[in-house]
Amino acid sequence: MMKSLYSGVAGLKVHNQRMDVIGNNVSNVNTTAFKASSVTFKDIFYQNKSYASTGDIVKGGTNANQVGYGANLGAIQQIMTQSGLTYSDTATDCAIQGEGFFQVMDQAGNIYYTRNGAFHIDNYGNLCDPNGNIVLGVSGDPTGVDASSQRINLFVPPVDNKYASVTKTYKDKTDGVEYNYTFSSSEYGEDGNISLTILDIGEGEVPFATVNGTVVTVRMDLSQEFADEEEFLDAMHAALDAGGVELPGGDINLEFESVPANVASVAARNTLTWAGGVLKNDDGTETTVAGITDLEFVADTTGAVPNGYEINLVANKNATDVKARWYDNVLTITIPEAGASIADIQTAIETANGTNDKRQITVSGTDITEDQAKLMLQDDMRLRVGLQGGKDNFFRAVAETMGTIKLTDGRVAADQTTKDLESIFIDDDGVIYGVHTVHGTIAMGRIDLVVFENPMGLDQVGTSYWKTSLSSGDPVLKKANDTGSGAIVSNALEMSNADLAQEISDMIITQRGFQANSRIITVTDTMLEELVNLKR
Repeated sequence: MMKSLYSGVAGLKVHNQRMDVIGNNVSNVNTTAFKASSVTFKDIFYQNKSYASTGDIVKGGTNANQVGYGANLGAIQQIMTQSGLTYSDTATDCAIQGEGFFQVMDQAGNIYYTRNGAFHIDNYGNLCDPNGNIVLGVSGDPTGVDASSQRINLFVPPVDNKYASVTKTYKDKTDGVEYNYTFSSSEYGEDGNISLTILDIGEGEVPFATVNGTVVTVRMDLSQEFADEEEFLDAMHAALDAGGVELPGGDINLEFESVPANVASVAARNTLTWAGGVLKNDDGTETTVAGITDLEFVADTTGAVPNGYEINLVANKNATDVKARWYDNVLTITIPEAGASIADIQTAIETANGTNDKRQITVSGTDITEDQAKLMLQDDMRLRVGLQGGKDNFFRAVAETMGTIKLTDGRVAADQTTKDLESIFIDDDGVIYGVHTVHGTIAMGRIDLVVFENPMGLDQVGTSYWKTSLSSGDPVLKKANDTGSGAIVSNALEMSNADLAQEISDMIITQRGFQANSRIITVTDTMLEELVNLKR
């Protein structure tokens, strides 16, 4: 009777151990690259009550009578199946699609194996895992190099002297096209950076330049017609020479990706044409009035871009002479009932403009007669025209809009780190590439994998690590995506392969098994109690 008591205790123990494994699986359902485990039971030794016997011609054989002593733990096996991938925004996050393990080494030189590829690059350029251990493979250009177990250190070559330069965009007011231009110094200055400002000279001044430390101011005649960037640059150098300025960074260069086909100023013009009409006289008769023809307005070529200027011509019976007035970009010209000459209109425009070079407009054509002015009054007619076309000197407009150019990109034999890379990416064979502004795309290392004959035989040591055992066999080095090893997927991590539905089902079965074994103990205890009570 006591045997059933011990069997129940043994059953409780193994179901308790199975529950421990299930609890660990459920606890790690969201652990990166976690591999779940499964539990199997085995029965234990048996006591023979009678042994088996053979039969003969007169007597049949008998089977053995055996009583077991309960259950014991059979095996806790790791489930090494591939799990799904979750994608991340980190280029150094890696997952293995297929067989294999990453290698990492601690500071004592111990090598561990993991499927957790949440890697990062430290300040020394080492490729590290979340525990600070260094990922193994090949450092530098891995072309033609066999799979290895070196610590991966990502090295970016230094750069030679890089000229100080800046690229800006000028948007042409007339055609709306953007033009990129680059100012650069031919050398790197002692203080590194150069600030360059180009200003227009005043009336009576001569081109010159000044320098204060690394701040250079060039004053030159921007109203002259520059045919190309070379002519503009020559004028700038002439101003530098006149001021005795030696640039801190050597010479200054100017390059345009493209320039308009015609960089010289083009007059903006438009012709106001009036077909005329019929004028009703005071006595009731009608007079045919000729139209205003060839009344042309032309913008001065040295002025600002005139597109968008609007000119209104109106008649006013209370006016005694011609008046002109600007409001924003609209010029209103008022003529008296007696009509107006072209000379009077031109004088009024010049009076309205004053010294404003941006609004110098010339008018030409036929005079406006009294009859024509009366007809405009009678019909409340406003003659309107918009100036079309025209372009300032292209290089003048560039100089006026660029402000101060700061040449700030220069550096001398600068040491580079991964922080100077524009981006990093890892391909499916584990090669790590960096994109650099000077060097272009460079191969900086390779993540290599290992495979095992029996990966389920690896010993778990925690923190997503495994180590070799007698059962697992020795690690075999492989390049990623080679025969027998998986491919590396960057910007991704492997998820846990713990199946929550399966674990919950196993939990219920384990609970029922534990409950049944506890009943064995309860019933056995009741029977022992009845046995003790026989003496009564």
